[in-house]
Amino acid sequence: MFKPPAPPRGLRLPPFGAYLVVVACWFFGFGVQTTVFPSVITYTLDAGSIRLSFAQAALTAPMMLLLPFTGVLAERVDRRGIMFVFYVFAGISAALLGGVLLSGRLTYWVMVAFALLIGVAGGFVMPARDSAINDVARISRFTRHGGIALQRAVIMASAIQFGAQIIGMASGHLGEYFNAGYLFIGQGAILITGGIAALFLPKLNSERNRSTAHPMADLAEGVRAVLHSPVLAPMTAVMIAIGVFIVGGALFILIPILVGDVYGGGYAELAQLSVTFWMGALAANVALALYGHVDRAGRALLLAQAVTVLAVGAFALPLPFWGLYALVFAWGLGAGVAISLSRAVVQENAPPDKLARVMSVYQMGLFGGMPAGALIMGPIVAAIGPRLAALIPMIGLGLVLIWVAAATPILAVRRREPPRRLDSPAPEGRD
Repeated sequence: MFKPPAPPRGLRLPPFGAYLVVVACWFFGFGVQTTVFPSVITYTLDAGSIRLSFAQAALTAPMMLLLPFTGVLAERVDRRGIMFVFYVFAGISAALLGGVLLSGRLTYWVMVAFALLIGVAGGFVMPARDSAINDVARISRFTRHGGIALQRAVIMASAIQFGAQIIGMASGHLGEYFNAGYLFIGQGAILITGGIAALFLPKLNSERNRSTAHPMADLAEGVRAVLHSPVLAPMTAVMIAIGVFIVGGALFILIPILVGDVYGGGYAELAQLSVTFWMGALAANVALALYGHVDRAGRALLLAQAVTVLAVGAFALPLPFWGLYALVFAWGLGAGVAISLSRAVVQENAPPDKLARVMSVYQMGLFGGMPAGALIMGPIVAAIGPRLAALIPMIGLGLVLIWVAAATPILAVRRREPPRRLDSPAPEGRD
């Protein structure tokens, strides 16, 4: 099922270039979905907040359930095949939803079904795509296109991710002028393009592609690799805290209520804040890409997370609305650095034969924390108000960062891969 077809004859892409196209296509679609999906439910269907929360949960629940097992799968088959199949699967799902919208037959449960399908696709795509960058960067060194260091590859991929996501979010505003069905059809076309780009990647089989071990045994081995690592365990703990306090608590609950109840804003203001956040993340990654090597990655990572702590806590202050934009942009800067460096640290410290499983466990910390954070923060915001509630994620994440800095070796983590010049092409014929 996951044997990738041959790419179109006569077309060639450099390995890392193809990988960037794969990343850009997925996150452009994600950006469109971020603005259009809740708008259709809220404004077109007038479904209400409770139904909106259920539909949003349908987008992430399949990923939380699938990630441990799809991480095992990504180490047993060619990851190009996984990406091709599920990019096309997601693209067809989005295009069909667009057709239903244009036909005027849309219902709430069609939207929930779409959310579940996209969540399933994301659960398969994430470990395959994120674990592939290691091999793509390594193999690129032996092609005539030249190589790239892993940390720089991760930073460039993150910058492409943020840029594509911002463009997708911005294009989502076209839903005010055109039927949103056209946007979903466009999302589907871009996702299918990403699946085709995956065919141009180098062969991405794992050393375990012939493993006869039981999948649950492989999964348990991946969990043990995380728990027994002095670097991977605290990194995963920080990711769980981010899911609970920052994404689930602050992004999902605190910010929308703060914008509406305190500042009297609505959908437009919330969308603008989303773009502002990802503009900050993009700017941080562009700076990282230009700066290049970050030797003390652990120290830089914790400092970036500290920016998030301070920015979220500052929401408790009686700021003017323009101050909210400044805070969100600063938050995005810290998050952009943290996302890129955390991926690089995990990729470099994971056992090579368990990389996909380790990445899936690491990501599951985020997706497991998100719904928990939303359920916890909702009653707190209702009881004490959004401004005072902003202190909860600040204190929660802050305490986790203090523990990580004091009790684990994260501050001492340095880059394993020394900086080197990789801009000279390989000899002709090595492709």
